Amino acid sequence: MNNMKKFDLTCLGIIVLDVIAKTINRFPEEGTTEYFDSMKILPGGCAFNTGVAAKRLGLQVNIQCKVGNDLFGNILSDFLRKENIGTDNVAVEKESTAYSFVMLPDSGQRRIYHIPGVNNTYCLDDVDIDSIKDSKVLHIAGSSLLPGLDGEPTIELLKFCRDNKVFTSMDPVYKKNIAGIIVPALPYLDLFLPNNDESEYITGLKEPEDQLKFYIDKGVEIVGIKMGEKGVLISNGKEKFNLGIYDVTVSDTTGAGDTFIAGFIYGILHEWDLLTTAKFATATAAHCVQNEGATSGIVEAGKILEFMGKTAIKI
Repeated sequence: MNNMKKFDLTCLGIIVLDVIAKTINRFPEEGTTEYFDSMKILPGGCAFNTGVAAKRLGLQVNIQCKVGNDLFGNILSDFLRKENIGTDNVAVEKESTAYSFVMLPDSGQRRIYHIPGVNNTYCLDDVDIDSIKDSKVLHIAGSSLLPGLDGEPTIELLKFCRDNKVFTSMDPVYKKNIAGIIVPALPYLDLFLPNNDESEYITGLKEPEDQLKFYIDKGVEIVGIKMGEKGVLISNGKEKFNLGIYDVTVSDTTGAGDTFIAGFIYGILHEWDLLTTAKFATATAAHCVQNEGATSGIVEAGKILEFMGKTAIKI
């Protein structure tokens, strides 16, 4: 990749303030009260999670997103600055910042209530094209939750990247009726790492092997089907691996997929082979799930590599 470019990675897409409540194992009946133990306010959203994880690993990162002109928007911008990520490409609008109420049960498998806010109005007019051109990788984070950018605007961005030698990646959000948004973009993607459930909606196919073939046949260069505890099935059309996960104690699965993508992009930028890249991405996600919040557990790449050297992957 072009080493003269300013940014290793531009993450463009949804940014959300997460209000995380623990422990919530059941919903209250109408007119009654249940109690939980603690609450944290943390930054989130696909663009933030992947971008900050990549920054902590050691990449030069630009985040493009939109916040409201409100307290939550100010908090998110402060979080970006604390991560040494500039806010020049953070668009601001008077409407509400997107936020989620995240309920964590004992199992760690989250439930979420979400307000999209200004993510509903994020569009090409908010995007800084020049900084994308000056990036080695563009990752569009949160497709199907960006109605002003989904579809033709996304394809326009991806074609621009092809013309300017920018490696492309896109991450959908689990949602019905997303095939019409995602499938037309596939021929313009270099990397696509959806999960098994998202892929069933996109492809109409249940089996990860069939989903993988669908994406490769559509022209995606590198595809990985994330399967939670079953690991990842990954291929570049020439090699194919079914990789397990690292044996760690799970505290919170929030952001696991986003941080996996950050680790994978790190490996690609360092020109590692496919298996090493997938292992590193899996190890990055393992650091995520051991901590509350999407990026709290992410450390610099050297420590991830040390972890890989002394921790086994479950078959």
